Amino acid sequence: MQACPLRRSDDSELVLLCGELHEAAMFAERRLKAMPDYADTLEEAAAIEAILQPGEVIADRILCLHAVTSDGVEARLRAALWKQGEYIGTYLGEG
Repeated sequence: MQACPLRRSDDSELVLLCGELHEAAMFAERRLKAMPDYADTLEEAAAIEAILQPGEVIADRILCLHAVTSDGVEARLRAALWKQGEYIGTYLGEG
């Protein structure tokens, strides 16, 4: 994550980004389930990183914003879970 000054935002921006994060998670989950078996673990790790990258970018953007309302706080919580690698299992279930 790039260092960013925590800036004030309209919480509607956080809510919008949270929706984008959830969409990225659903897309990532589908792509992860469809991944082929890799013989090379480095190649597999690179493929996983590429799949998760859009969510990483969104989570970084969320974490640079200051939440004012409970919806904004929820968005920041979800972004933190993404960064910890726990979003998909928490909000989409692990199948």
